[in-house]
Amino acid sequence: MIVTLILLFGSVMYILFFKEKKSEIPEEVVIDIISLKLSILNGCGVLGAASQVKDHFIDQDHSNIDIISWENVESNKFIYGKSIIVVKRKDEIKLKYLMRITGITRKIYAVDENAIEDFQIILGRDFRSYFK
Repeated sequence: MIVTLILLFGSVMYILFFKEKKSEIPEEVVIDIISLKLSILNGCGVLGAASQVKDHFIDQDHSNIDIISWENVESNKFIYGKSIIVVKRKDEIKLKYLMRITGITRKIYAVDENAIEDFQIILGRDFRSYFK
């Protein structure tokens, strides 16, 4: 009887003081982006890759994304094995949104105040794993 009471008391104390309480805020907060300007660059050399990804965004009804251009990387240097987001305008909220909807986590910062787009996506040979 005493052992049962001690175990019960210990369990209650554990629950009250040591167990993490779940946050009432959902883990994934919905990010509402009004407008995001994006360029898509084919860095892998797969014919039509940038166009396929542009069509993917349209098919997924991402009407808040304005796709400025879709083309091959300069000089047709198809050296990208992995897709990457290039940050042209530093906006962490838009970046998180783009990373969430694409699944691409690799990013580099090439901030340019004169850039037309907020971000570029350079497609690597792995682009099909993100845009199915």
